[in-house]
Amino acid sequence: MASEDLNRKGTNWQRVRAMQHIGMGTVYLIIAALLFWVKTFGTIELSKGVAYALGGLLLVYGVFRIWRGIRDLKNNTE
Repeated sequence: MASEDLNRKGTNWQRVRAMQHIGMGTVYLIIAALLFWVKTFGTIELSKGVAYALGGLLLVYGVFRIWRGIRDLKNNTE
């Protein structure tokens, strides 16, 4: 009985981690969109090249985090 409880606890933790990946990926996508639109980072004025490069990196990483979260959710249900 104890091993079944541990397996369920691990499954719930994996689900939480997958949702965290999706949430953080969304945050990265929002920050990337803001960099493309505003081209400033706090009080620092960024050049177009730096803003687009940083925005592109955040966009790719955000998509990767969302993909990893969805993959983990699918693997968790199987």
